[in-house]
Amino acid sequence: MARPSPRWASSPVTIFWVVTALALVLRTIYILQMSSPELNPGFWQPGGDAGVHDRWARQLLTGTWPLPEPFFRAPLYPYFLGGLYGVFGVDGPAGVQLVHGLVSALGAGLAALCALRLWSVRAAWSAGLLMATLWSSIYFAGELLAVTLCVTLNLLLLRLVLGRLSRRRLLLIGLVLGLSAITRPTVLVITPVLLWYLWRRGGLARQGWAPGWLVLAAGLALAIGPVTTHNLIRGGEPVLIAASGGVNFYIGNNRHADGRVAFLPGAPPDWQGELSDALELAGTETGMTMTARSADRYFWGRGLRFWRDDPGAALRLLARKSWLLLAAGERSNNKNLAFWRSRSPLLRWPVWPGWALLLGLALLGVRRSDLGRDERRLLLGVTGVYAAALLLFFINARFRLPLLAWLTVPAGGGLSVLWTAFRSRSWRDVPTGPAVAAVLVVAISVIPDAVTYHQDPATDFESWRALGNRYLAIQDAGRAISTWERALAIDEQHPARANRWSLPRIYQPLGQLYLAQRRSDLAVTTHRRWVQRLPESTTGRMGLANLLLQTGRPREAGENLQFVLAHEPGNDDARLGYAWSLQRTGQPGAALVQFEQVARNVNNPSADFGVGLSLLALGRLPAAEAQFQSLLDRQPQFWQAYENLADLYAQTGQAAKEQQVWRALLKRRPEHERAQARLALLR
Repeated sequence: MARPSPRWASSPVTIFWVVTALALVLRTIYILQMSSPELNPGFWQPGGDAGVHDRWARQLLTGTWPLPEPFFRAPLYPYFLGGLYGVFGVDGPAGVQLVHGLVSALGAGLAALCALRLWSVRAAWSAGLLMATLWSSIYFAGELLAVTLCVTLNLLLLRLVLGRLSRRRLLLIGLVLGLSAITRPTVLVITPVLLWYLWRRGGLARQGWAPGWLVLAAGLALAIGPVTTHNLIRGGEPVLIAASGGVNFYIGNNRHADGRVAFLPGAPPDWQGELSDALELAGTETGMTMTARSADRYFWGRGLRFWRDDPGAALRLLARKSWLLLAAGERSNNKNLAFWRSRSPLLRWPVWPGWALLLGLALLGVRRSDLGRDERRLLLGVTGVYAAALLLFFINARFRLPLLAWLTVPAGGGLSVLWTAFRSRSWRDVPTGPAVAAVLVVAISVIPDAVTYHQDPATDFESWRALGNRYLAIQDAGRAISTWERALAIDEQHPARANRWSLPRIYQPLGQLYLAQRRSDLAVTTHRRWVQRLPESTTGRMGLANLLLQTGRPREAGENLQFVLAHEPGNDDARLGYAWSLQRTGQPGAALVQFEQVARNVNNPSADFGVGLSLLALGRLPAAEAQFQSLLDRQPQFWQAYENLADLYAQTGQAAKEQQVWRALLKRRPEHERAQARLALLR
């Protein structure tokens, strides 16, 4: 027989706040650890979707957002973030992130209250602790993304629906559903399930002066109405919440889609999910001027045409998305979750609950005999309909988290059954059928995923590259170098084609850092690796040639510059470098031709100086004198020309002119030792 819980542990208030406090402690530890410049130097510099939210929130404070157009994304989160910036300041990110942690922690307390409403105190503690320790929830609490706010609103919605119904409660249910919808509109798909459950409980009947459904609709309108009004008045189009549904549907339904990555065919690789990007792409493809609504319909049509034209590929893609939804691993569409989790001193330990465990426990929980039939249908309906809606788009950790959060409630019921059986040493109360089904579901989720899924080395490569960029941004050259070298080591072991576009973004700054540290040998080695890995890269060969010229290897420099000129005959920088390589390998005649061609194309003092040097080496002294003098008339600061002009006068026995030139040089560079020595001799 189960031992009764102490009175303090049975109080809903105690359960809520203790669970919330534990969740907040874990999220605070994670945020503070990951804000360390050594672990994550870009923690306060969000990118991707988080960067868009950050920019919009800042623009909200300056009055430059929202733009006079329909919202492209659901707007509540940017307003929420802008409000936090208004309180803490745009330069006070720690407070903003800790509030994020608090919002996430409140979700754990709400999950506990939901389970308490359905079952017992033990189920409440179990659900709350599962949500508090859910690693993906902890991780996303440190990201400026809407999912944290969305999850907590969804759990609050479930708690309100499970509570005692009244006119005020129905108004709150509608309001919270609306707030969640203007955070992420996908939640609206569960509306029929909620209406059915509320109808079954008599909540939609007349409540005083108005039917319950009207009160519910009023709450929904309070949240969504201002957004729709903005879209109609400022944007000029009747868009309910946001105009991005079509784009997201097309992202998840096209021949290039993999079911996970937010790749929009035809858009630039660095597109930020702005309405302007969608309008430009739709306009380019149709040849028509697009509005937000027409572009939205266009992309819905593109996705539907994929299903019509290639149903086999569409079904295979749907099967893949179904597997991604079921599989134990958490994949991200724009960040390497495994990489960042491994860098977290808190989350790197494999002790935190995740998708597979919660899925199995939830299956056990919804089959509990003491769960009401309508409540079972509510839980299955909400999670099932939401999961089906996700399959319309694409599957990744961020979009799966709201579903996972709802599952913590029945998972708490399942865990409490197992805990009770363990404490009593009696497993007779654990239903055999649901237990076997739960074990099978967990095995299907975990085993094939563990066997078949392997982290793409290109993903790890890109993660190390991006981390090196962040170290460079905070001027931590040592860690930038070691991090980029780690990325290059991955590429050398797994030379993926996908790495080719970003490799120059490592080689070039890495070579510059080595030069800044006066390690020219390593700079040259880095550029050699660049050319060996990407032999067609003219940028890499140019960089290598410049270093070779600087370190006294003109012949090899010339070979690389000849390659560049063969592919880019109009590259004056390459031609100038090639001219210098010829000059330094004792070929003044050939160098003169190259220098003169550059001088004709561009106004370049180095080319003019090279012409003078070549003329001097060829013994054409009057022409060389005229060239140096002309250069100094135009560029009196070009001190190297003084040296060579003075040498020319020394060769021709024109001591007075030589003295004059050396004196002019000393006015420019008083520390010039050779000028001082020559003037002393000439006196």
